[in-house]
Formats: sequence, structure tokens, C-alpha cells
Amino acid sequence: MTLSDLKENQMATITKIDDTCSISRRLFDLGFIEGQNITCINVGAFGSPIAYNLRGFKVALRKKDADKVWVVL
Repeated sequence: MTLSDLKENQMATITKIDDTCSISRRLFDLGFIEGQNITCINVGAFGSPIAYNLRGFKVALRKKDADKVWVVL
């Protein structure tokens, strides 16, 4: 399952990030690392952007970028 599949208030653990995408380095710098817990806190009206709580801060990603992060519940 990818990060964009999470519903609001659902928590998951990051298992993998697609390292071939152009945003992977930026995600890593923001704290998107394997084993990190992340919570979906708000989904935009048309499904994008999606806001997440990660390590005590909020970050919003476009759906196409959230599709590059795999998680498990």
C-alpha cells in the first residue's frame, strides 16, 4: 500500500521509498525513512494535496509524490 492510500487519522509505518524518483532525496531530508511512523491528517478536496503528521510536524504532499512511499498499517 502506498502513502496516498491512507485514510484520514490512519497511522502507518514507512517501509520503502522509491529511490528512482526525483523527490526521494527531499523526502529523506524531511524525515521519510524506513521504520518511521506517519499519520494521514487531512486529504484535499480533490484527493490532493494530502497532509501528514511525521515526527511531530505537518507536511503536505501531492498524491503523485505520496504514491512513491510504501507503508504498512
